[in-house]
Amino acid sequence: MKSITLYEATTMLKDHIDLWSENRFWVTAEIKSLNRNTNGHAYLELIQKAGDSDNTIAEARATIWRNVATTIFSKFLLAADRHLAAGMKVMLAASFSYSQKYGISLNITDIDPTYTIGDMQQRRLEIIKRLQEKGLIGKNKMLHYPVPVKRIAIISSESAAGYTDFLNTLTNNPYHFTYITQLFPAVMQGERTEQSIIQALSAISIDSYDIVVIIRGGGASSDLLAFDSEAIATACALCKIPVITGIGHHRDTSILDMVAYHNAITPTATAEYIISQTAAIASHLAELTIALQQSSSHFLQQNRTRLNLLELNVTKSAEMFIEKSNHKLESLSQNLTSSISHFLENEHHKLVNYSDKLTLLHPKNILRRGYTITTCDGRIVTSSADILPNQTIETLTANGTIKSKTI
Repeated sequence: MKSITLYEATTMLKDHIDLWSENRFWVTAEIKSLNRNTNGHAYLELIQKAGDSDNTIAEARATIWRNVATTIFSKFLLAADRHLAAGMKVMLAASFSYSQKYGISLNITDIDPTYTIGDMQQRRLEIIKRLQEKGLIGKNKMLHYPVPVKRIAIISSESAAGYTDFLNTLTNNPYHFTYITQLFPAVMQGERTEQSIIQALSAISIDSYDIVVIIRGGGASSDLLAFDSEAIATACALCKIPVITGIGHHRDTSILDMVAYHNAITPTATAEYIISQTAAIASHLAELTIALQQSSSHFLQQNRTRLNLLELNVTKSAEMFIEKSNHKLESLSQNLTSSISHFLENEHHKLVNYSDKLTLLHPKNILRRGYTITTCDGRIVTSSADILPNQTIETLTANGTIKSKTI
C-alpha cells in the first residue's frame, strides 16, 4: 500500500487552501481573547455561541499581522471610540491560513466597526429594557439621601489616580467638613471587573455607611464596557443605600450610571457633589439659625415692650385702686364715726329714759305719791289673806312707819 508522510499530507492541504479561489470572506464571531505583542502582531481566539446560550459551537485562532494591525485597530477606535477588546462581536475580512506546524487559523485583513457598534448598542438596549421591566432603573434613585453624609464606602482600585483625586477633593474641601471613608478594593477594568465590583458591593454593611461611591480614573472607552454589565447594574439598583458613580468619562453614560442614585463625570466631581450636598444643608441650617435668632430677638423685644406696658398699667391700676380704697376707707371711717356717734347718742337717750323710768319707779318716789308698803313679820303683804287676825303689821309711808294690829 502506497503512503505519504504527514508533512506531505499537510502540504497538500496547504496547497489546496492557498489555491482556493474563494478563500477571502467576511466572518462574524465573538472575540474570546486578544493579545497584541511587542512586535506589532495581534493574536485572537474567535468563538461562536449557540443562540443566546453560552455553549460554544465553533472556535478558531486568528492573526492580525502588524502590516495591517495598526490600520485595523485605528479604524475601529476611530469609529467605535473604544479599543477592540475581548467580549466584542466583530465582522472581519479573513482568509484561512494553514501551517504544517501550527495548524489552521484565520488571517485577518480588515474589520467592519459598524457591525460591532450595532451589536453593542443592541445588547445595551436589551439590558436597559430588562432593567426597566424589572423596575430597577429608578429604584436606587428613590432612596432617601442622608444629609449630612458622614460615612462613605468607596469601591475603587487603591492604586487608581481617580481614587486619590476623590480623597484629596473630599479632605481638602473649603468648608472643612470631615468624612469617614472606607475603601473596598475592586478591579476597575478588564475581565474581572464585573465579579470584583459585585463582591465589593456585597461586602458593604448598609448599617455602617451612608452612601456607596463607585469611582475610577480616566481610561479607554472600551474600559466602560464592564459598566454596561447587567449584573453590576442589578446589584447597584438593589443596594439599600444611595450609590454615587464617578467612573471617569465625559461623553458616554454607562448603564451603571443610569441606575445609580447620582452619577458624576469624574471622581473629583463625585467628591464635589457630596460636599455640595453637605454645604447645602449647612447653609440651610445657618439660615434657620439666623432666622431663629431674629425671630427670638423680635419676640423678646415685643414681649419686653408688652411687659413695660403691663408694668405701667399695673402701676396705674394699683395707684388707682389704692386711691379708690383710700377714698372708700375715708368714707367708711366717716360713716363709721357718724354711725358710732349716732349709736352712742341713741343709747345715751335710752339710758336717760331708763334712768328716768327707774327714778320714777323707785319705792321712795312711789311712796311720795301716796302709796304704802305693808309688811308682816318682815314679809311684804300683797293680799289680806297673807295676815291673820291680831297680828302686828307695819305700814311704810313716805314720812315714816305705822304699826297696827289686825282685827
